[in-house]
Order: sequence, then structure tokens, then C-alpha cells
Amino acid sequence: MRTISPLDLRKSLGAILDAASAGERFLVERDHKPVAMLVSVEDGHRLDEDRDARIRRSLAALDRMVQRGQELRESGAFDGPSSDVLLREDRDRDDA
Repeated sequence: MRTISPLDLRKSLGAILDAASAGERFLVERDHKPVAMLVSVEDGHRLDEDRDARIRRSLAALDRMVQRGQELRESGAFDGPSSDVLLREDRDRDDA
């Protein structure tokens, strides 16, 4: 991965786009801090998972949180409300 500045990007946009479309990746840094990445369209599609996969992953994470909360409650390590109750209360508060 090659690191470039916004000025490099402006000066050599055509060449950088050609290199990116050929598979090279670019990290754009401003003041030595990363601000963006430039990748080929194919790489971008692989990085951008579809909506359904993102929803499935999020729901699986919530299920794991609920399971962990139940385990903690059963072990006596946590005697407060369950994680699913806390999540629902938080969501209801945000929706209000």
C-alpha cells in the first residue's frame, strides 16, 4: 500500500487512478494521519458487504450479548437487568 498526500492525489490523479484500477491500494494521509483509502472497484465491493450480511452479523452479535448476560446472571456475577432488557430500554429511549 502506498501512502500519498492530498496534494500528491491532486497532482497525479490520472496515474493514481490507473494504478488503483490495476489493484494498487493508496492510503491518503493529511498531517501524517490517515484520512482515506483509495482501492479498485473490485476491492471496494469486497469491502462493502451487502445489507443482509451486515444485519445478520449484527443480530448474531446481539444474540451473543444476550447469551453472555444470561451466563453472568446464572453465575451470580451480575444481578442487574439482562443485556436484552438494557438494549431494549436504550433503544426505546433513543426512539422517544
